[in-house]
Amino acid sequence: MTHDFPTRALALLAPAVLALLTVACGSPEQKAGQQVEAVAPLELAAVDVARVEKAVISGGLPVSGTLQPLTQTTVQSRVSADVGAVLVREGERVKQGQVLARLGTQDLEARLRQAEANVAAAKVDADLARALAERNKQLYEKKYFSEIEYARSVGEAMAREENMRAQQALVAIARKALDDANVRAPMGGIIARRYIEPGSSVGMDARLFEIVDLSEMELELPVPALEIAAVKPGQRVAFTVTGFGERRFEGRVVRINPVADAGTRAIAVYARVANPGLELKGGMYARGEIAAGAGGEALGVPLEALHETAGQAPWLLVLKNGRLEKRVVEVAGRDDRRNRLFLGKGVSEGETVVVARLTENAVNQPARLGQ
Repeated sequence: MTHDFPTRALALLAPAVLALLTVACGSPEQKAGQQVEAVAPLELAAVDVARVEKAVISGGLPVSGTLQPLTQTTVQSRVSADVGAVLVREGERVKQGQVLARLGTQDLEARLRQAEANVAAAKVDADLARALAERNKQLYEKKYFSEIEYARSVGEAMAREENMRAQQALVAIARKALDDANVRAPMGGIIARRYIEPGSSVGMDARLFEIVDLSEMELELPVPALEIAAVKPGQRVAFTVTGFGERRFEGRVVRINPVADAGTRAIAVYARVANPGLELKGGMYARGEIAAGAGGEALGVPLEALHETAGQAPWLLVLKNGRLEKRVVEVAGRDDRRNRLFLGKGVSEGETVVVARLTENAVNQPARLGQ
């Protein structure tokens, strides 16, 4: 009797094993399809994207800062004395050379009289030494006086002359100190601070008054280093000031600080502002924009599309060929009121940018627009 059971069993199992191997291994095309299906693309709504379009640059670079008088000074005491009278108060307008305060002069007058007395005594000594030198010269010519004694008398006369001049210089100093007791305004303007009261004492270099000239103001504006390349001297600055509602003022960029602030990495830009009506005051807060590149043509996208990461250049997410690409861009301007960002380079007209706030983890991920 023949035993053919193992042969029949293998014949029956072969199709099942072949089917299992086919499913397990599969073709490369089938594997690729399975992997694509494993990573589902990010579906974006119409409100999550925007088209890159050509636009005329409007608005400008948004800035804010503080107004300060362009010209101001601190008046200091040039003598140590008691305060006799203070003739002005904060807010009063003064002219150059106007007397602001009078300091006590009793000690200063006494010093002047002492210096004048010393000059008189020195003059007597100088005259006497000069006369003695003349007499010794005659005796020396007649051989009644030695050469060394004659030279000594001439030197003594010259020393007494120099001492008299020194005492005269001290008189000039004492007179100036007496004149400095009348504190005068070094410039025209408005009294911003008054530090003294009658009866108080002040020392040398003590602060007495602060004077400001409001006819011309300066606006200091910190600008991020990423956007400073768009700022140039001469550009117009339009701004509003707290307390004046929607009224707009204008100035011009005059200087750009060559060094960034160590803490904020911002660069200070200074704008000159005419203030003929003296309406603007020092310390007022201003908010506006620098017309950096305004009027030119650039590519425009919504402001929300911009990503600004510390230590990196500004960038956007662009939807292209079913994937999200990271594009570094050059900012040519921005208009906060119209919600527009203007770009110099980095994207092309007609491309699709993402305005939804996605993180950098979305870069290179598949994505598509929903129906």
